[in-house]
Amino acid sequence: MEALRILLPLALSCTLAAATAAGDRARPRTAAPAAPATPHPGQASLPRFTLFGWVAPPADSTTPGRYAELAGAGLNVTVLAWEDPGTVAPNLARLEVSEPAGVRNLLLDNRLDEVRESDPGSLAILDAIVATYRDHPAFLGWYLGDEPTEDRFPRLAEWFRLLRERDPLHPAWNNLMGRVVFPSREAFLEHLRRYVREVRPALLCTDHYDHLQNGERGQFIENVAGTALVARESGLPFWGIVLLTQHGPFRDVDDGLLAWQVAQWLSYGARGIGYFTYWSPAPDPQVSWGEGMIRWGSGERTAHYERVRRLNLAVAPLGETLADLAWLGTEHAGGTPLGGTAFTPDSLLVAVQGRATLGQFADAGGRAHLFVANRDSAAPRDIVLELAGERDVERFDATAPSGWSRAASAPTPRGRRVELALEAGGFALLRLSGGCDGLVSGGCRATLRAAPEPAGVSVRLAAQGVTGRGTLAVLDAGGRRVWSRSLAGDAPVVVWDGRADEGERVRPGIYWARLEDARGSVVRRITWLGGR
Repeated sequence: MEALRILLPLALSCTLAAATAAGDRARPRTAAPAAPATPHPGQASLPRFTLFGWVAPPADSTTPGRYAELAGAGLNVTVLAWEDPGTVAPNLARLEVSEPAGVRNLLLDNRLDEVRESDPGSLAILDAIVATYRDHPAFLGWYLGDEPTEDRFPRLAEWFRLLRERDPLHPAWNNLMGRVVFPSREAFLEHLRRYVREVRPALLCTDHYDHLQNGERGQFIENVAGTALVARESGLPFWGIVLLTQHGPFRDVDDGLLAWQVAQWLSYGARGIGYFTYWSPAPDPQVSWGEGMIRWGSGERTAHYERVRRLNLAVAPLGETLADLAWLGTEHAGGTPLGGTAFTPDSLLVAVQGRATLGQFADAGGRAHLFVANRDSAAPRDIVLELAGERDVERFDATAPSGWSRAASAPTPRGRRVELALEAGGFALLRLSGGCDGLVSGGCRATLRAAPEPAGVSVRLAAQGVTGRGTLAVLDAGGRRVWSRSLAGDAPVVVWDGRADEGERVRPGIYWARLEDARGSVVRRITWLGGR
């Protein structure tokens, strides 16, 4: 169909055509953030943490058993099928057989091509489309195309707006092109920002396949960090799609590389992971498809099915836990990848031994959490953390009654030492006692003061030493942006009066003021008492 049937051929051709862009290692200054968007009501109906396989079982395999099998791999969402017909009968069949398995669907309905705002008579078709699916519990939202080019944004914006007016609880969705197809980081970020400004999505999602049969592109973290940056600017959750299936120039993925990709997305606060592919594509000598999780033709499970199933046993409960935390920053120790932020000692973490990705989070009570990932996808590694101050340390353990078990640690002159033995690409989540009043990431030279603490009428936020353009934001205990301002260099004291960008007052609780500039970020805790 005209607009919606934009699947892998576009993605693969863009990736191959953009191979010369893979060597672009410039680090331009951070561009001005996109204007904040009014929160999309469809965010409320998204799973707290999403795991999906691209793509769903085909129409002739749309059975209860097949969807029970999909759910058995730890997946809770599907995204259409290869050569999806986009018609009512297959869509309704998919909803019926997936509901008992607890799987929800992003659906394509090709009647949308007949709908145009300039043709009032076509809106009856839109009403019929919405009525067909809206009340089904297995319906998650509307699939409106993969990797749209910018000339498609006005048409997408029209569809998104019309659907939102009639069905605000079910979001429309696109997956966007990753960093590799753009000549620079700034071009990639502007593409994402333009999409957010014009289309007004409920969430942001990108793919970027970095792992070639003869090496790496080296842009994976730049893609993840860029997607997270624009999502934060816009107050949106974000998902990432990771490589599983060999095709074209891309390699077949083993346990370590699969876990490594997922861990990098989690470390930046992603609320969903997609695996490419679930069902294997039909053989094609031009693409040289390998196997997905389910084999083409026979429908047998491949080694990838068990690989993803085992990984999701850890990822699903951990992702649900991270979804309740505020993301504060991500740093990289033992070298800094392109697009990443270097580790800087602060009030939480004094030193790190080993190559690690460190995601910093906090819960509603201000308690600090560290997501630690092995940056080596090929071999197990020991990561040693020296924590600042005397702290109790717990490790996330989904099998424990409380979800946490005590982690071994030893005293040091500056605090506590924790040693983690992580598998190739492996990860762990730690919960620390002692609270967290502030953090500094990367080479940030800016300072941020928040007073008074606690605050009951307003909070004075004083930023100094900002490099280039900066963004000052207030995040709630779940990491959602509630208020933000753009800064250009040093600024006078900015006052936050406890209101969100949309004007309503926020509830009392723990909030976080986060200043991000071209060098890194600084975070300060705010205790808001909810004054009038």
